[in-house]
Amino acid sequence: MTALNKHKLQLLGIAKTWACKTLPGWDDTAHRDLLSRHGAVALPSTEGRVSATSMNLVQLEAALADYEARGWNRLHRQFVPAGAAPGAKRPVPKHIAHLVRLWGRLGQSDKVKDASRPALLAWCERQTQHTLPNLDALTTKESQKIIEALKSWLGRD
Repeated sequence: MTALNKHKLQLLGIAKTWACKTLPGWDDTAHRDLLSRHGAVALPSTEGRVSATSMNLVQLEAALADYEARGWNRLHRQFVPAGAAPGAKRPVPKHIAHLVRLWGRLGQSDKVKDASRPALLAWCERQTQHTLPNLDALTTKESQKIIEALKSWLGRD
């Protein structure tokens, strides 16, 4: 089974959980009926029950589309602070945006091999000498120090 099939099966499980909580009268039988409409068959290993593991990628996608038609949204929503307008995106703090811009310029000028965010985070961890789950974890003092180091690095020949 491919990783994509596994991912689709996980999404199908999430959609089923959503439907059981949200749709009136939705249960395991309704879920298995939906699966069978999209090509799922009973497997000996599942004691004769219809199983999503018997479906191919196209059939899995069709079943997911059926759940979407019923109101399930498979898109992950980005964290939005409380009180923000609906649909608003979380603003990137200016100091983090500046760090990323400087790191990108270093990458464009071939002063760093990898100009990706994970590489920036790893470099920041080495500079601060502690682990960082993300750039938001930098203190103001650490951010200022790192920005100055990046500007100095960018100014070198």
